[in-house]
Amino acid sequence: MKSTVLAVAALLFAGIFTSQAAAQTPQAGGKIAFVDSQAFASDKGITKYINALKALDTEFAPKTKELTDIQTRLNQLAEDIKKMTSNPAVPVKPADIQAKRDEGERLARELDFKKKEAEATAQRRSEIVLGPIMQDIGRALQTYATSKGYTLVFDYDKIGQGILAYDPKADITAEFIAYYNTRPATAATAAAPK
Repeated sequence: MKSTVLAVAALLFAGIFTSQAAAQTPQAGGKIAFVDSQAFASDKGITKYINALKALDTEFAPKTKELTDIQTRLNQLAEDIKKMTSNPAVPVKPADIQAKRDEGERLARELDFKKKEAEATAQRRSEIVLGPIMQDIGRALQTYATSKGYTLVFDYDKIGQGILAYDPKADITAEFIAYYNTRPATAATAAAPK
């Protein structure tokens, strides 16, 4: 008798909890998906975004080469100083070593300044060049999500560590990239609503 009462009570509680859970479930049948925004810049990513990144790389190639040349010169100075001081049998003037050290310190300061300057310039140019494209991608993603019935679309790149398990069908990255790349050029360059 006791076991029957416990079984009925368990069924009653299960029914109550099930009805409460059903009441909390969105009635719209909302679907959740995610995209991996890092894939936008991959080989099979968003063409417009990739082309903008390549244009920025080309624009900053001379500055990158300049920084690389300064770093190479610094490495050479360090190697020269090491050679000068490694063999005590070969006499070297302390002034010569000090001159190389002074030049190395000057180049290190110059490199640091130019790196910071290049990073700031690159950040500003990226905002100018990539900003409108990212806004367009955001608008297109909103349109895509609405058309496919998604109530939420997460960016895996931003929350990937927080996802413990998922159905691979929830990853709509490739579908969205294909959708974005096949849109007419006029849709991709439409002005943002004010």
